[in-house]
Parts: sequence; C-alpha cells; structure tokens
Amino acid sequence: MRALIFDFDGTILDTETPECLSWEKIYHQHDQILPRNLWLSAIGVGPQDAKFNPYTHLEELLGTSLDHEKLRALRRKIFYRALDNEPIRPGVTDWLEQARARELPIGLASSSPYDWVHGHLERLGLRSHFSAVYTSDHVERAKPHPELYEKTAAHFGVKPQECIAIEDSYNGVTAAKAAGCYCIATPNPMTVTMDLSAADRIVGSLAELSLEQLLS
Repeated sequence: MRALIFDFDGTILDTETPECLSWEKIYHQHDQILPRNLWLSAIGVGPQDAKFNPYTHLEELLGTSLDHEKLRALRRKIFYRALDNEPIRPGVTDWLEQARARELPIGLASSSPYDWVHGHLERLGLRSHFSAVYTSDHVERAKPHPELYEKTAAHFGVKPQECIAIEDSYNGVTAAKAAGCYCIATPNPMTVTMDLSAADRIVGSLAELSLEQLLS
C-alpha cells in the first residue's frame, strides 16, 4: 500500500447526522416527516447524481411552494449549531500521524465542494496532513463514480489498487471499490444501517484498528 485516501463528510467529521437532524426539524415544523430512506440514498453522492432534494420533496408534501432562501437560512442555523459540537471522528488523527510517520502520502476524495471541505479541514487543524484534496469541483462525476479515487491516486503516481480508502457510506464504498482501492468502512450513526458489505473491512471507528495493525 503506497497511499491513504480519506473521504471527508461522515468519515473525518460527522456532518451527516447534524444535517439530517436539521432537516428533520424543518419537516417537523411543517408537520411532516422526512423519510430516512430517501435521505440516506443521497449520502456520499455528487450533486449531479442526487435524486433526492429535500426542498422540492417538502413542497410536494405540502402542495405549495416555499421560500427556499428563508428555509435555507433557518436550516443552516440549526445545522451549524449542532455541527459546532461535533469532534473529529475517533482514530482519524492517529491514522494521519501514523501515515505521516511512515511517509505515506495522504489524499482526500470528497463528493462535497472544495470550499466546504477545505474550510473544515482548516478549522479542525487537519489541512496540512493532506497533500492532495479532490472534490466534486475537480471531476466530471463524483461518487459513486470512481473518478475521485482514480484522480487522487494518479496525483501520487500510484495505482488505485495500491491505495487504502477510508469511507463511511454505501456510495463512497462503491466508488472506492470501483476504482480498485482496498476499502475500510467506518460508518457513523447515520450510515450504520447501510449495506457496506462491499468494503474489505468494516470497523465502528478507526480507533478500533490502527494503521500499523492493518499494514503489518
């Protein structure tokens, strides 16, 4: 194994649980229920492949149009209040430090926009660990398409088969395996019910398995 490639949302930082809960509160305020199965289908997917849009879905349930800007501002207020309390997921920092000690290149492949990923990496003090950051802004097709992993591996001059991918969702695991990476799935509270069986290994968090243990 010659490189380590992380997903971001839900893998390094659990942004997915607060985001879902914020939408559930919005739906509740309109006396509606957010279908969890529809929400889960959109996790880890690039914008062009997402089939579920909570704005239009809520409007369909209500039978009327809504002020998207007003709704977005309210949801963001709820979301960021919860996100501010989210720590880096267990074991992530240890893996980054172990990879650096081994001089193993570390990349990031995310279906989210670059500004979102870069901003949070800076806020968390993690940006310096990543020598390559590829997001939905850098590819034609984000996950579950393998292009993000293929491009990140190519940046390091290695094959995807020589990379360890860390993912948390079905669509992320699908992308990593389609590229040919060795994939470890670390589901969060939102993705724990997903079918992650395509991953080579599933752990509750990276704290359960060190990089040293895996490589040895």
